[in-house]
Amino acid sequence: MEGKESPERPSTSQTASGVFSHFQPYARSKGPILALGTLFAASAVIPSTVVRPNVYFPPYLHRVGFSLVFGGAAYVLAAGDARNGSGITTAWSLTYLFLHLRRSLRPPLYPITLAMTAGTATCAALYGTEYFMYQT
Repeated sequence: MEGKESPERPSTSQTASGVFSHFQPYARSKGPILALGTLFAASAVIPSTVVRPNVYFPPYLHRVGFSLVFGGAAYVLAAGDARNGSGITTAWSLTYLFLHLRRSLRPPLYPITLAMTAGTATCAALYGTEYFMYQT
């Protein structure tokens, strides 16, 4: 096998056209998910006693756990694996939304809970579009 060159693997991603072409560089970068993971980590230092009793605030272990998972997804994206990084981000973002979306949108609303839910929905849409539409 010496002297033979191995054939190059074809690219497994497509370049977006239209509106998403402006957002595709963000969907392949670690920035948005790293910011969301930082938001979750920062929310972990807020004690539940600060929040009014009738306001929904995700449990402590969920805030810490999702911050670690989102940090791991940012690491995968930073390592250059856009396929797996966007898949991890999409799956765990949708999991968070499945667990917390309805309760976080019921009044009375809490700004940090809304920010976590909106950021998670944004990342799910951004990375999900990259994963399902432009990765083959």
